[in-house]
Amino acid sequence: MAEILFDSLSFSYGKKKVFDGLSLSFNGPGLFLVTGPSGCGKTTLLRLIAGLEKPSDGVLSISDPVSFAFQEYRLFPGLSALQNVTCVRDPRSKEESAQNDAEALALLISLGLTRDDARLTPDALSGGMKQRVSLARALFSPHPIKLLDEVTKELDRTSVDLVLSEIERVSADSLILFSTHHPEDCDGLPSTRIELPSLT
Repeated sequence: MAEILFDSLSFSYGKKKVFDGLSLSFNGPGLFLVTGPSGCGKTTLLRLIAGLEKPSDGVLSISDPVSFAFQEYRLFPGLSALQNVTCVRDPRSKEESAQNDAEALALLISLGLTRDDARLTPDALSGGMKQRVSLARALFSPHPIKLLDEVTKELDRTSVDLVLSEIERVSADSLILFSTHHPEDCDGLPSTRIELPSLT
């Protein structure tokens, strides 16, 4: 079972303390919504889990590798939308590569993109489409822990519903942490809500 443990963890940006003795645990599979006021550390929490930031004190234990859908899309400009998704898997044969292509295309379509969209490079995609490609890549990753940072922020209601449906589906087999400023968008989504306190 995938697991993340924060034990008396502290972290600061310069003189600004973000976490002070934070203790939390996440066990998966399942979906955790990370909420709280702006500036409370939602993104920082995910960056700590991903190893992009280091705590100043305390213990952070992570059982498995992670995939990360950032607020910034971070797509490869020379690859198509489909290739940006499939690049997280390393096929061992042509047959496995073809299967990955088919599964990734089905995932993109389930998120509201088309077959033609999947052939386009990021410069030809809208912001909302790029966001969904970035999300698809994180969901398609074989890593058991998936970190999703504000992945619905540029989407209309129809697209949000599609995204939440896929997140719920993947959470049946993965530990997902989904940070959001708009938890009301997720009403009815089976999840555990974690509200981070603000130190300001």
